[in-house]
Amino acid sequence: MGILDTIIHTKQTESRADFKASDVVKELLAELKDRDRQILMHRYGLGGQATKTLAAIGSEQNLTRERVRQIEKDLLKALRKAGAKSENFGRAKEFLIDIIAEHGRIIAEENLLLQLNVSDQQEKNAIVFLLHLIEELENFIHDNYKKSWVTVLFNQDLLHKFAAESGKILDSRKRPLPTEEFLQNFKETDFYRQNQNELTDKVIVNFLELAVGIEKNVFGSWGLAYWKEITPKDVGDKAYLVMKHHGKPEHYSVITEMINKQKFDSRTAYKETVHNELIKDPRFILIGRGIYALSEWGYKPGVVADVIANILKSAGKPMGRDQIIEEVLKHRLVKKNTILVGLSNKKMFRKVGKNTYALAETRPSA
Repeated sequence: MGILDTIIHTKQTESRADFKASDVVKELLAELKDRDRQILMHRYGLGGQATKTLAAIGSEQNLTRERVRQIEKDLLKALRKAGAKSENFGRAKEFLIDIIAEHGRIIAEENLLLQLNVSDQQEKNAIVFLLHLIEELENFIHDNYKKSWVTVLFNQDLLHKFAAESGKILDSRKRPLPTEEFLQNFKETDFYRQNQNELTDKVIVNFLELAVGIEKNVFGSWGLAYWKEITPKDVGDKAYLVMKHHGKPEHYSVITEMINKQKFDSRTAYKETVHNELIKDPRFILIGRGIYALSEWGYKPGVVADVIANILKSAGKPMGRDQIIEEVLKHRLVKKNTILVGLSNKKMFRKVGKNTYALAETRPSA
């Protein structure tokens, strides 16, 4: 980070700490007549008031819905002029425009509120109200992107091409990509090389957050919104995602805890339900008492005897008992005695020497 970037960052950090939209709004509304002030407070949920529809406000004020809409429009116009004389509004305006500009001259409304670390709903409402008063900003509504605000000189074509290029990258990789890996892949494209002056890392991530067709999962990796590893639909999908991130087999009760910890949605997972779902889902393999692994990790379905049979088939020759036990324990979390019981199945295995076993159907060559 250069000296200029450091100065800008420090200035923004200080402004963010001092910024309180509700105070600016209160100052602007103080100049209005009581009726007009009440209309805006109810329309935008300001000053502790609940947000109301045009029709509800009209009913309270004995006005038609369209008359309330016209009054709102005129009041916003008047407040924009009044804001030009307000030092506090001027600072708030500059601050908000700067944030949007550094994100590529566009930012989703919800992301802007996250950037400002605002949790109080009244403060959120005040910020949105100020956005409506800034003449240099416009609402950006598009089916392919989240509700956003844009500044002048916003390059809509750049955003559209970015979304298309990003979709191609994710579709070709067929799996969610952590931010750093996505950036690495994106920066290898001709599109990035042609537009890299405008596409800083912050802008790239912001554009990703704007696109409706691209989402980030609970572990911070990007993918196409319809992928189950991005937007899990049921308990099986959630279990698959947490286990893939976890990277090792676990008991279904632990898997249940991992699912609930991530808070995918308002639904609570119960261990009995998780166990019932995993045991019938081919993505999971039961490898011990209540312990599941992902089949893509190389585990095969079947009881211990089936695992022993697969091991001997792969070896293509008899194997010693200890070697068989060692190999089985790579595929199943079971006790040694359980493996010995499996080996005692004479329909499947036969002894061909001291503590050496082969498949029952195999016979030495003549």
